[in-house]
Amino acid sequence: MENIKNTIYLLAFVILFSIITTPLILTDVSSRDHSSELTYKVQHGDNLWVIGNKLNVQNVSEFVFEVKKANNLEESILFVDQIIKIP
Repeated sequence: MENIKNTIYLLAFVILFSIITTPLILTDVSSRDHSSELTYKVQHGDNLWVIGNKLNVQNVSEFVFEVKKANNLEESILFVDQIIKIP
């Protein structure tokens, strides 16, 4: 009987904690300033490695990984006139 009581208290605590903290987390995420986000328009002959070099990135392999992640790209395939986000 004591185990059931402790489990109910724990569950109630987790639910209340979630209800209280979720709005704080969502407000923080939505308040980020997206106006300073850099974008790049893909030109003929561009690939992520070339773009990294054009932007004078020190670690191009990390740049490629971050750009793919920021743009939800599974592959490194880009198209002319495509706009990509530069993190």
